[in-house]
Amino acid sequence: MIEEYIEKNILRQLFLCGQFYVNKEVNLEKLSNLLHVCKTTLLNDINNIKKEFEEQIVYTHREKDCYTLYFSEHIPRCKIMQQLTQNSLFLKTCLLYLEEDEPDYLQLTECEFISVSKAYSLKKQVLAYFHDCGIEIDRYSPRFTEMERRLLLLNVAYRLGSFKSWELPESFFERADRFIESVTENSGRFYDKENKEILSIGFAISFLRQQLCTVTIDPTFIEEIKKRPIYNYVASAWENTDFQTYYKKEEFVFILTLFNLCNYGFHSYQLIAEDFQQLHQVFIDNTPEIKELVATFETHFQQELFGNQPFERALIHLMRSAWDNYQLFMPEKFNLLNEEQANLYKEVQILFSSWAKRLPYDLRFNPNCMRAFVIELSGILRLTKERLTIYIVTNSDVHYLIYREALEAVTTFDFQVAPTIYASISDIKKYAQQPSNRVLCERTLYTPDAVQYENIIPISINTIERAIVSAVQNK
Repeated sequence: MIEEYIEKNILRQLFLCGQFYVNKEVNLEKLSNLLHVCKTTLLNDINNIKKEFEEQIVYTHREKDCYTLYFSEHIPRCKIMQQLTQNSLFLKTCLLYLEEDEPDYLQLTECEFISVSKAYSLKKQVLAYFHDCGIEIDRYSPRFTEMERRLLLLNVAYRLGSFKSWELPESFFERADRFIESVTENSGRFYDKENKEILSIGFAISFLRQQLCTVTIDPTFIEEIKKRPIYNYVASAWENTDFQTYYKKEEFVFILTLFNLCNYGFHSYQLIAEDFQQLHQVFIDNTPEIKELVATFETHFQQELFGNQPFERALIHLMRSAWDNYQLFMPEKFNLLNEEQANLYKEVQILFSSWAKRLPYDLRFNPNCMRAFVIELSGILRLTKERLTIYIVTNSDVHYLIYREALEAVTTFDFQVAPTIYASISDIKKYAQQPSNRVLCERTLYTPDAVQYENIIPISINTIERAIVSAVQNK
């Protein structure tokens, strides 16, 4: 949702960096059509990216319309985003309204050296964004609930990297890391660098805001979240670490909400399966409304989706953070859809809209979260009925399940699907050297040195079939 308001040049570069970070290459012709700009504009954007990240880019190459760019494997995606958005006047104006109760937008003219008319235009854009998020606007001023303010502040501070200037206790973020580690040890989950940073910023906001205003959370939501696996994991870490000494006891529920909103993964198929069984019971078996939604998808796409792990898990990812429309305020990656996925997005929007109208409460989805769901759904709907087994390198449990089911559906090979989810290509090079093995590596994790291994094949949601064909042809 916020992508509709961020400056267009910054947004294009965010999309480009996202494509390079995940897929390592872009097709200039196709991407210019998707972004509705000319190729010259894209090339100018790429040149700006190369200047901005000169020390973090390890390889670039252009061949006609195919442009390849590799970022260093040591730079997290969130750091790239923060470096690009740090000069966004829209985000800085958002921050002004979130950090001050009655801000004077004209102060932007002095600190950002802009005209009064530009400052007024930014104010209008920010108020429009808040209104779009469902925030009450009274006499040209937003009236946030404490939860809305905190989550919006998390979204904007994460994008700007402005949290680095906050006054916090010494070693606060180190102790936050230990608290997250305690949760992961209890649960077997892992949180990537982006989600760890989101959690840590949320913890800091909780610490700073608790003295100003108590956050109020719907008791029904609290009862609902107690049924989910995350509740016991966080409660145990809260009781058994000293991190709670920073907070009033009422802040535990906000900390819990942050974990519920963040994505996580696992390092083995067994742990994915165990987690799925728990979530399936909470979100599918015990929720008639979502059962009805799955049935609607089955009818529309004429496929059996009840019990389809990739589909149900992708749907649960989408629904887990949708309570009370919290999802609208959360930081999210900007996802770009190809033409096929854009058409699928329109179909899915109609299905969700029709279903949501029958609910006894208002439910809205973050468009970027919906696009992420559609990207995964596009892979699920393309699965075939043959069988195959292979090693998989990915940092997404949903992608692992999609790739696994696609491979298990192929009958031209007699492999086993490795139950371990490999997070790095360095963990699996020894397998790639054996002629009887195939390694499908998420493009996000595919590094230049992998090119020398013909058995390491890059894969993404958009290239599942091509990657499987490559594996077959290499046999």
